[in-house]
Amino acid sequence: MAQIDTLAETILEKLRMVSQAETVIGKPIQAGAVTVIPVSRVSMGFGLGGKKEAVAASGGGLSVNPVAFVVISGEDVRIMPIAKENDIVSKVADLVPDVLSAFKKKEA
Repeated sequence: MAQIDTLAETILEKLRMVSQAETVIGKPIQAGAVTVIPVSRVSMGFGLGGKKEAVAASGGGLSVNPVAFVVISGEDVRIMPIAKENDIVSKVADLVPDVLSAFKKKEA
């Protein structure tokens, strides 16, 4: 197999590992009776160039951006989208009252 083919297969395998479903749908975070699941957008790309089966240049990139949270509280399931990257802090802050409420209900 040519060197460029081997490199391309290696890069694709590494990108496949990074972009698994666990990257897009994050690990659930449990806070009392409330479960918060982060959802992200994964974008990637790469390119190879060569001459006579030898790699002359290669490059690539990967981007993971949070886009929403799935909030589960009992039978209530809500999707809280994130409009911009800067809004992530405000979205997390919006969840705080729900999480505190869940803890208070649990204590009662």
